[in-house]
Amino acid sequence: MSSREPLVFWIAALVASSLVSTGCQIGPGRLKVANSHYSDAVRVATAEQLLVNLVRLRYRDGAMFLAVTDITTQFEFNTALDVNGSVVTQGGADSVGIGGGISYSERPTISFSILGGETFQKRILKPLGIAAISLLAESGWRGERVLQVTAEGMNGLKNAPIASGPTPGTVPDYEGFLEAIRLMRTLRIQRLLDFEYETRREPLSAPLPAASIDGEHTVMAIQAGVEFEALEGDRVQLFVEKRRLVMRFASKADASDDVARLRDLLRLEPGLRRYDVVELEESDFDPLDPEKRLTELGIDTRSLAGVLYYLSNGVQVPPEDLESGAVTTTLDAGQEPFDWSTLLGGLFEVRTSDSLRRPSDAAFAVRHRGRWFYIADSDQTTKTTFLLLGNLFTLQTGDVEEVKPVLTLPVGG
Repeated sequence: MSSREPLVFWIAALVASSLVSTGCQIGPGRLKVANSHYSDAVRVATAEQLLVNLVRLRYRDGAMFLAVTDITTQFEFNTALDVNGSVVTQGGADSVGIGGGISYSERPTISFSILGGETFQKRILKPLGIAAISLLAESGWRGERVLQVTAEGMNGLKNAPIASGPTPGTVPDYEGFLEAIRLMRTLRIQRLLDFEYETRREPLSAPLPAASIDGEHTVMAIQAGVEFEALEGDRVQLFVEKRRLVMRFASKADASDDVARLRDLLRLEPGLRRYDVVELEESDFDPLDPEKRLTELGIDTRSLAGVLYYLSNGVQVPPEDLESGAVTTTLDAGQEPFDWSTLLGGLFEVRTSDSLRRPSDAAFAVRHRGRWFYIADSDQTTKTTFLLLGNLFTLQTGDVEEVKPVLTLPVGG
């Protein structure tokens, strides 16, 4: 063998090794990319499902919710290599022939199920309650935004309660509530008002004879997250620690005209710095006694379905759909069309476009009745409210039964 022979075959071996090592690296790298793409696809699909259901409710087309139940994929990776060559020992040119190929395929499958059944329906129709509002406020959401979205009223001020169903034909009552919300926002920015939590020990039972409580009772109380506390006269009482959402005014708030106006709107007892946020039926509010001053902020909450209907009025509707009667036109006392942005402006707006192409400035966009409906990427207020709505939906509908059939869709070839 001539000195050229090792060189020729070493070249072939190096090329072969390069092909094989390159192939080995494609699999894991592609898997990381696929994982990111799938999670992003599910995120967008979930948001667009929520958006299209808001549009459907505006048109009274009925909502339908699906849940992604499973994502599976098959990866196939194949390599082929062919090396041949010849060495001329008596002069002339050597030759090396190298052939190879790499093939890669991916076959993802996404399974969906219908969210429904009795449990699901009960959860979306049941009023949210103070517990849900408190959880959202505690997790960092601004109290006034949470109240504007979830409350039908507070201390007698109404937040368009008839908008918790299909778009009403008459203008709802909302002016006093909206003024109060705007005052809360202004006072929060001025650091004169905020929503916070207080942990309190509250009695859960009447005083009991200490002799009637044994070790088993004590263990059961601990397991339930409560405890017995000794009182005078050989008596004990069951107590529980509760976190209370409180609307708190700063010490210098009494000098503010806006604070005085807010207290007047909400019929709050002047001079107090803290007002517990409670269910309306648990408060001392009496609709027949408008002069009574209150020490609590009583909230009447919407259901999740009510929140969806309420926000659906922020969907812009083309004039031709209003004229044709495809959607309800809300009329004021003078029989003039009501502009829902008067109520929802600065909170939530879904825009529309007749373009065949997806709007370039859309954060999320869906097609419905031949048009695009979308949330503008630059509309930070609407995006924030939409994110809050997504949190509410997850909070209220998590861990519900799925209704068969399960829809399985292969993606790709």
